[in-house]
Amino acid sequence: MSRRDEKNSDNGFEAWGGYMQAKISKLEEQFSSKASKENHVSDIFKGISIFVNGYTVPTADELKDLMAQHGGVYHTYQRHEDIVIASNLPDTKVKNMSLTNIVKPEWITESIASNQLLDYKDFLLYSNKHSQPKLKFQKMSIDKKNKKELSTDSWVEPINNVDIERPLLDSSYVIVDSTNSLKDIKNTDTKTAVDPNFISEFYSNSRLHHISQLGACFKQYINDLREKSNFIFAAHINLRDRIKSYNQHSSFFMNFEYNKIIMHIDMDCFFVSVGLRKHPELKGKPVAVTHSKGGLSQRKRSGVNRSVEFELYRQKQAGKLIKAGVAINDIEISTRIDNIGDEGNKFGSMSEIASCSYEARAKGICNGMFMGAALRLCPELQTIPYDFEGYKEVAYTLYNTIAQYTLDIEAVSCDEMYVHCTDLLKNLNVSPEDFATVIREEIREKTGCPCSTGFGGNRLQARLATKQAKPNGQFFLTANLIEDFMFDINLKDLPGVGRQTSQKLESLGHQTCGSLQSLTLASLQQHLGNKTGAQLFDQCRGRDRNPLTYHTVRKSVSAEVNYGIRFETNDQCFHFLNQLSVEVQSRMQQFKVKGKCITLKLMVRAEEAPVETAKFLGHGFCDVINKSVSLLEATNDSQIILQEVISLCKKLNIDPKEMRGIGIQVTKLEQLNDKLQKSKGAISKFLSNVTKDERQDKPNLCMKNEPVSPKRPLLSPRKKSPILGPSRSPSKRRGRPPKNSKLSTSKNLMDKFLQCPAIKNEFKSPIKNKFKDVEEPKKNIENIETKRIVKSGLLGLSWKQVRELLRAWFDSGQPPKQCDVNMIISYMEDMICNKNIDKLYILINFFRRRIQEINNEIWNEVLNYVLEQVQSAMMAVYNKRLYFED
Repeated sequence: MSRRDEKNSDNGFEAWGGYMQAKISKLEEQFSSKASKENHVSDIFKGISIFVNGYTVPTADELKDLMAQHGGVYHTYQRHEDIVIASNLPDTKVKNMSLTNIVKPEWITESIASNQLLDYKDFLLYSNKHSQPKLKFQKMSIDKKNKKELSTDSWVEPINNVDIERPLLDSSYVIVDSTNSLKDIKNTDTKTAVDPNFISEFYSNSRLHHISQLGACFKQYINDLREKSNFIFAAHINLRDRIKSYNQHSSFFMNFEYNKIIMHIDMDCFFVSVGLRKHPELKGKPVAVTHSKGGLSQRKRSGVNRSVEFELYRQKQAGKLIKAGVAINDIEISTRIDNIGDEGNKFGSMSEIASCSYEARAKGICNGMFMGAALRLCPELQTIPYDFEGYKEVAYTLYNTIAQYTLDIEAVSCDEMYVHCTDLLKNLNVSPEDFATVIREEIREKTGCPCSTGFGGNRLQARLATKQAKPNGQFFLTANLIEDFMFDINLKDLPGVGRQTSQKLESLGHQTCGSLQSLTLASLQQHLGNKTGAQLFDQCRGRDRNPLTYHTVRKSVSAEVNYGIRFETNDQCFHFLNQLSVEVQSRMQQFKVKGKCITLKLMVRAEEAPVETAKFLGHGFCDVINKSVSLLEATNDSQIILQEVISLCKKLNIDPKEMRGIGIQVTKLEQLNDKLQKSKGAISKFLSNVTKDERQDKPNLCMKNEPVSPKRPLLSPRKKSPILGPSRSPSKRRGRPPKNSKLSTSKNLMDKFLQCPAIKNEFKSPIKNKFKDVEEPKKNIENIETKRIVKSGLLGLSWKQVRELLRAWFDSGQPPKQCDVNMIISYMEDMICNKNIDKLYILINFFRRRIQEINNEIWNEVLNYVLEQVQSAMMAVYNKRLYFED
């Protein structure tokens, strides 16, 4: 497989297919009409047509007017006979174009000034054979061959103080002429992915890496705390005493929806707040956390064409909106690159702002904005560096402060969490307002950083309440406030509503939740799809069906680098993949997992994109290519991972010089030594009994009622099976099932499984503590076939056997268990990796139909979770979702 096939390329413009030719004709008619109405000045360019490529002075619009006034023709889309007007072209364009008709715009302006048509050959952009200079990023050792490669071109080397965001210690460049001696450049090493220390330096200085790792770290931290805890909190006494001494609103009653009290805690301007502890002199000023030094101009690099690259980003954004159903006339493209200047001025910095103070936000600056655009809005903006150790220290203090009072915590990131406070406040007998005040004071005293809290009846309400509370405040979204509160909430403030969805809704005439409430569920699903439509129908009314997730199960482990990827050979690429595989192994060991599906992710320079990127050593405008492989056994061995990703890389056959980003992702994870995995569910037990009936007499495991998803607890531990009960044995059946019936065969097999006395007993006795695990008795399985089936689960059965087993599972009346659902998801993910999409489609439709027939809330939650995991796997393997009709 080579680059993405053009016929199947998903760049967002497929919908323009037969429309383009009509559009071109319309534009030419508009130009002719405009030319006839313009004040005719001369016929200097009569019989001549031009096409403007890229940024020019005068601009394309000005040249269009000049051609209309002086008898020429301006084409928006290039024709074979056109003279190309350009001031600068990237190497990738020039090498595919004839150089004999690329002319500078001065040819037009000087011809008009002299009132005659001048010879365009005197204004050729390239008067000789093309030899556009390239940047040579190489290692420190420079031999004669490397020196020769410098030719007469400039060598761009990083030294100190350039304002570019990159995870390297050196951060600026100087132009070193090729005639300089080796002494002048021996210490000016440009570090790219070829450097053996690149990955360690990249991850030690990458803000995105630290943010994601800290977030994952605290999710695991809560998992570990809950596993080790006896859920007795001695600190309650001290907390109650402090609140009682505060005693402001203890008697004030607040009624929240669903009789639940969910608290959302979010640190205010986290990176800035932590950074200001070392820079107190900047408090009260507009401050941004970024790698950039701020306001330093950059020298231009050869081959960079920001106007072309930025236009590609805008076109891609427009394509996504068109694909999402937004009408062309309603599209307004607004991106981060709109106000970025050229490299040569102080507004050209493409260093990203990770966090900014409220004083900076008042000037229009926001997180994620490029430094160049921010300086236009606020020239006095101050910058401070990252303090990764400080972030870690404050984050641990935040989590430990809350964890001493309750472990009903859903970790979101290093500075954000949800807390289920219903039982806690009841036990303390205090008001939410007093509790919030004391907790916020304690966090500020310990960390030196402010935080805001929001309270509501569900996670959505709590999160929106926190937005209302900021900065450094608290807000309580009680039941009586919800209707009025939600009416004015902007749709783009709802979680999950991104740019495309927001613009789609705006094109339909809706910008607020109150406005959207006028649409029916069916109408929303028609415009946005079933899942998104149903989600927004609930969200705009303040509803959120997702409970808090106390135990987080990792779905994937990955390591990706999209900066500094510049290879010359495949060997360099393979060497980097080796380093990245080791990094993935380290992360998998940290999270105690192995995985069976390995995905290689590549960012490849798009053919129309400039070779040199607008951001120094950035990835630029790319095509994203993913390719996966499934293993028979789960692994976290770096050498096995390396072997598979190198094999995938060779199959893709990508020119290493075109690579701009590389990532390795491992999915279909299995926990190592995880107590949760010791619990067997119905399907697991059933598989264990398929080939060995005598095992009925042996002791069996009790089923532990773990939720299918941390987001969706399925069944209370005290609920019994809706079919089985103490007064009726599940083994008794009336009548004889029809012969030669596949369904009856499956039911008979399930009946054998249900006859086990240990299984009957477990449904009579509720599990008292869902956090305590029952040890699995050791079993001596002698039958080889039984071992194979039990070990491989559904993957050890044929397609027909799986369907019949699922049918029996649905008909058994037993509640779903976590391990059973995991087994089904694993089977479906294996179908995805092996490209059995047709069978997967049939299986999921069968799954949906049977659950709809059951019409049970618990099973509906199972269906939603399974579909969620399937779509995640589809995105990881194919970068596309599976489409289902109602």
